[in-house]
Amino acid sequence: MQTIIESLAQFASELQYEQLPPAVVDKAKVCVLDLLGIAVAGSCRDNWKVALKTASRLGSSGNATVWMTSNAARAIDAVLPNSVAAHCILQDDWLQVSHSHIGAAVIPTAIAVCEEERRSGRELIASIVAAYDVEDRAGYLAVPAFTRGFRASSVYSYFGAAAAAGTLMRLDREQMANALGCAGSLCGGVLQPWNEGSMEWSFQEAFGSRAGITACYLARDGLVGSKHVLEGSHGVNRSFSGTNAEERGALHELGTHFHIIDTCFKRFPTGGANQGSASVAHRLQSKHNIDYRRIARVEVDIPKGGTHERMNYAGIDYRGPFQSIDQCLISKQFTIAMNLKTGDMRLSEVEKERTDPGFLTLARKIELREVAGMNGWDLRMRIDLDDGTKIEGNGDDIDRSQLYLSWSDAAEKFAQVTHGLKNEREMKEIVNTVKALDALDSITPLTRLMKAGAKAPALG
Repeated sequence: MQTIIESLAQFASELQYEQLPPAVVDKAKVCVLDLLGIAVAGSCRDNWKVALKTASRLGSSGNATVWMTSNAARAIDAVLPNSVAAHCILQDDWLQVSHSHIGAAVIPTAIAVCEEERRSGRELIASIVAAYDVEDRAGYLAVPAFTRGFRASSVYSYFGAAAAAGTLMRLDREQMANALGCAGSLCGGVLQPWNEGSMEWSFQEAFGSRAGITACYLARDGLVGSKHVLEGSHGVNRSFSGTNAEERGALHELGTHFHIIDTCFKRFPTGGANQGSASVAHRLQSKHNIDYRRIARVEVDIPKGGTHERMNYAGIDYRGPFQSIDQCLISKQFTIAMNLKTGDMRLSEVEKERTDPGFLTLARKIELREVAGMNGWDLRMRIDLDDGTKIEGNGDDIDRSQLYLSWSDAAEKFAQVTHGLKNEREMKEIVNTVKALDALDSITPLTRLMKAGAKAPALG
């Protein structure tokens, strides 16, 4: 019987665009468009600027575009700032099996390697679909891993990046297995940055991207990787999750159900585990026009060990004081308070609100509790006003269209997050180019649109 890695390697190395159902191709395009828009918005953050400076020290000239600059670098160097840009506002996509932000590692890697290897838009799409599957399935035991303190994205991004790079480098089945085995032997990362509000979390997928590309180079040059890196006695599952229980569930419906279809998107720049409560708070504020100064107390019931909305993650149950934007982005109380005070959660407002006395008072009034018997997007929220009025909401108030974007919704979101950062002509061209991605013999028309003026330090 094949190991899990061997099965995933066979799937990824053999997957062709022609095998993909139209709905899967369409979802891959939505993932690309959403990720590129978030990366444009992320290029305003200090996290991206740090990554860009470091890339300028490490890198040398190459064929991969460094987004929002005039620079080009080797793929392994371009993915550092590109991945950080795509992740550092925490509004990028995620999947509930691995609880990983797969797009932030996979799409920058796939685009950079596609440029370097001069592959087509169809090959890019197939590589992205394969990599979403590989990363999400590798993270089948993610929940026990992150409850022990490991960050799922940091662990499993290495597998996704290796799969994306390996398919575009046209590794054969054996080489792909070696690359994935190597990636699994290198992976790791912890959740402590969320508790301190430090920056490392936003670099973790980028490290996975760089390591995944390296693993593919090594495999192509003859490295032999561990085939039991997931299920071995000292493998990823045992080491990070503390168990091998039911691990072969990772292969369920492999090749027939593509996990990219289940990808969720974020309306708000906060963790995936906060999207439901943020949406309920947004709906209640929109419906009742609540004066936040009259709020006496907010109680929120969250599923205990839920699959979507959840509490058992570092940094979520934190009511301030907020020392950094990074600390704000993961806090459920911050996210709820933003929607109740301002009617939304926009990155441009986070810095101002995090030190506002009225906002901090509101955040401290929000009480969270885990409740057994709830799951998925289910939750309950009750707002008590100072005159005794009670306002209640639940999971039915969540706008699910913002979680599972159609193409038109994705295009609208792209326009919103890039507003003021990309002009209207560029915005429309990116949307149209992504929509026609499978008709491109080269992805240069897309990556050219992700460039900007020469404002960044030259690489090399």
